[in-house]
Amino acid sequence: MDVSDLLIGWKQIAQFLGVSERSIRGYRGPLLNGGHIFYRRKRLGKRCVCAWAGDLREWSKRRT
Repeated sequence: MDVSDLLIGWKQIAQFLGVSERSIRGYRGPLLNGGHIFYRRKRLGKRCVCAWAGDLREWSKRRT
């Protein structure tokens, strides 16, 4: 996958799927367990959520 397909943060993920941040955070468990989202470590142990656009597109198609 191309680096431009990487979505970083709940805001970008929600915008990509056309839902609110609160809605997509509600699916955190299934998305994480399915390998559709992952966390990257930043400085000082902080982490940020990331996802590949193609993986989210696939997950979204299965949900509808």
